[in-house]
Amino acid sequence: MRESHDVADEQRAGSEVHLDEWVSPDATDDRGLLRAGKILEWMDVAGVLAAARHCRSAVVTASIDGTELREPVRLGAHVAMTARVAYTSARSIGVSVSLAHREAGGSAQRPCVEAYMTFVAPDAGGQAMAIPQFMPQTASEQARFDEGKLRREFRRKLAAGEIPIRADDDPLSGLAEEHRPAFVRELLKFLPRTLRMPWERRDPLQPRARHRSYMHKIEPVRAGKLNFHGTLYGGTLMRWIETTAALSARAHVEGAAMRLAGLHGLNFIRPASRDRFVHIRSVVVHTAGDSLTVLVNVQSEDPLAGTFQETLRAFLTYVPIDASVRISPIECVSDEERTLHAEVAQRLALQRSLSGRLERAA
Repeated sequence: MRESHDVADEQRAGSEVHLDEWVSPDATDDRGLLRAGKILEWMDVAGVLAAARHCRSAVVTASIDGTELREPVRLGAHVAMTARVAYTSARSIGVSVSLAHREAGGSAQRPCVEAYMTFVAPDAGGQAMAIPQFMPQTASEQARFDEGKLRREFRRKLAAGEIPIRADDDPLSGLAEEHRPAFVRELLKFLPRTLRMPWERRDPLQPRARHRSYMHKIEPVRAGKLNFHGTLYGGTLMRWIETTAALSARAHVEGAAMRLAGLHGLNFIRPASRDRFVHIRSVVVHTAGDSLTVLVNVQSEDPLAGTFQETLRAFLTYVPIDASVRISPIECVSDEERTLHAEVAQRLALQRSLSGRLERAA
């Protein structure tokens, strides 16, 4: 047994987590496919453990970017998930998560999920603490490190409104120049105050009919759903938002079976405390010929105080299980809707670019 070791070896040893599961009936939907919400729960477990091992401190999920679900996983399959610390900034930890599956009776594993998660380690006052830095040493580690750096820079520029939508990337090329910067965080700040989705008109005398894909679910935050910090467990919240978003996706295609294909720009804004009620609202905000993207906005309500707090925001992309199903376009009639549509187009373009970069590096 070694009596001493250096800090770098200790940090590298804790930077990878492996999780194995069998797809049991209680984890599948009515078609015998592994529920996407269950995958998100597993991702949160593995990602939190990898980040906590690295910084030797309790962590919370801050955001999720670039999740790709390439194919469905069926009942009876064996799944193997790996979470690796990929990138660190001064006060955040990026974790790369991958999942491969082997069908019942099969011998070869096939990759089916890739995701990138960001965590922070809060101190007693809730402020993010300094993080031990991760130093990549192999080509694959360097590729994941570069991905983390690019994603962090994208989020910074997006929050600052510094990302113009180029005409060759933007399906709404006729959009006025002043609406091109993707100020999504800013333009959605009105949601906690008015409890409206972005497609609703601001004039209360001329309300627009709700889009057919609009869904609103309410879940109570009870003791059995709390994490180590005494707030709602992130994996549970991600399962709830996927369930709601899937309903929006199916409503848009009038009941056709859909599956989650990607998760983009999920941001945990603040935790939901015990004895609150979580409101989950979702609506389709972007469509392409073979996919659609749903905006999910989550707020927690304190019924005693009569107050609401924005908790989470995310974009989830779905594709039809039947490839012959075509997706009808949505009508964008307001500046908010057009900006959201362009925002999603930019995120999807970023994901395609990063996926190609990582495949070339591999």
